[in-house]
Amino acid sequence: MNRFFIVRHGETFWNIDGRTQGHGDSKLTENGIKQAQRLAKKLSNYDIDYIYSSDLGRTIQTSEMISNTLSKKIEYREDLREINFGKWEGLTIEEIKKDYSDIYTVWRNEPHNALIPEAENLYKLKQRLLNCVNELNEKHENSNIVLVSHGMSIKVLLLSLLESELSNIYRIKQDNTALNIVEFRNYGPVIIKTNDTSHLEGEKYE
Repeated sequence: MNRFFIVRHGETFWNIDGRTQGHGDSKLTENGIKQAQRLAKKLSNYDIDYIYSSDLGRTIQTSEMISNTLSKKIEYREDLREINFGKWEGLTIEEIKKDYSDIYTVWRNEPHNALIPEAENLYKLKQRLLNCVNELNEKHENSNIVLVSHGMSIKVLLLSLLESELSNIYRIKQDNTALNIVEFRNYGPVIIKTNDTSHLEGEKYE
């Protein structure tokens, strides 16, 4: 049985600004670095065998701290990236509401039907994530595997493993450096933990 430790990257400057990131990039803030360090320490309590990470800057920064703490190499994978938000990347919610009001309404009410200009849709995101996880699950046996990814991608992956509708993405919360644990048992995936940020408790951020 493989166990996947699926984590989101640390806080970025664009997270603070409320900007849509997607395949665009923003570095970790000082708080984000602290979050990633505390996440790495938490993961050291588990016997981690492999680390796979999205190849975007914010996940590279996060996974490198995990790698340094666990003394495990990282394999970077494009298929663990965040959804490509196309023309929305770098924009704040207020800017999106102003320039793409009709599409934003669909995104908030029927996200699976939203057609954001030059963006990836949720169904394509779902397929690339499932392909990745299923490939890794077949490749390894009885292993503890860390996946470093992104908020929307993790939400879609968890919904997909539950065979739930993609319209439910707003019913799942994913904070920065949140830990999710999924066990792939002989009858299918079982979600053991989701959005665990207990490693951040008691930490004062300035």
